[in-house]
Amino acid sequence: MNYWIFSVVSHKEGKDTYKAEDVFNQRMIDGFWGLGEKTPNRKYLSEGDKVVYYIGIPQKYFGGTASLASDSFALNNSQKKKFSHGKQYYTVDYGVLLKDIEIWQKKKPVDELLPQLRFIENKEFWGAYLQGGVRQIEADDYSLIVGEPSLIQKINSTSDVENQNEFAMEMQLEEFIFKNWSNINWGSKLVLFENEEQNGRQFPAGTWSIDFLAKDKVNDDLVVIELKRGKTSDSTVGQLLRYIGWVKENIASKHQNVRGIIIAHEVDEALKYAVKNLNNIDVKQYTVNFRLTSA
Repeated sequence: MNYWIFSVVSHKEGKDTYKAEDVFNQRMIDGFWGLGEKTPNRKYLSEGDKVVYYIGIPQKYFGGTASLASDSFALNNSQKKKFSHGKQYYTVDYGVLLKDIEIWQKKKPVDELLPQLRFIENKEFWGAYLQGGVRQIEADDYSLIVGEPSLIQKINSTSDVENQNEFAMEMQLEEFIFKNWSNINWGSKLVLFENEEQNGRQFPAGTWSIDFLAKDKVNDDLVVIELKRGKTSDSTVGQLLRYIGWVKENIASKHQNVRGIIIAHEVDEALKYAVKNLNNIDVKQYTVNFRLTSA
């Protein structure tokens, strides 16, 4: 059994405005959740999986749960008509049936749970982790959101404290890279990968999030970019290879190459040797310049 977050945000189409909570309530009445062909993780949704619903901008809260009563399936014409309610916005090609639906009277704001949600690494830019429509999470995070503390594993706060200075710096680095993307010399012409629901930052990859997923405009390579984030060199390289494998299987076309970039503040011998024979991984080191000038 897997655990998922289904996200919905307010949307304007022509003269019509669809509020996130209204869309959520309608789909709960339908006992059905619509999916697009390119919705992340659509193919992995299975009967019996558990879902928690995120009602996005402007509300930003978790609003209920359900279990999947079917795998993801393609709708026939009759089903499309039934679940569209005569409106283009509700017309979809894929979806899942729902059961055991629970709509919470007391909503759960994300910012109240944020410090303990393990799948959100960058607490400052947490919204990116809830984009894309469907996000897989671990059982612990699901339990935390729905309020089952007996299933939650405690976070090692000592480890967090030891790394807090480096973590804070890397949060700023991620934001800096995102805002200054076009001014950074990547060694090739990289643009952030985009699909209908995601802009390439904190790109959902199963239960993980890729810091940046980019595309090379010259040779069409997909490029996975990961910040070292204070982890060991072996852990960083292993994580990047896992992301590259996921992108190859789920995003890349049959003959499209996938390569990786590690961005680190310090490049030790372990990292150099770890990537020495990996021709598809490049390591780039960043420096921080601090300068005082007269006021």
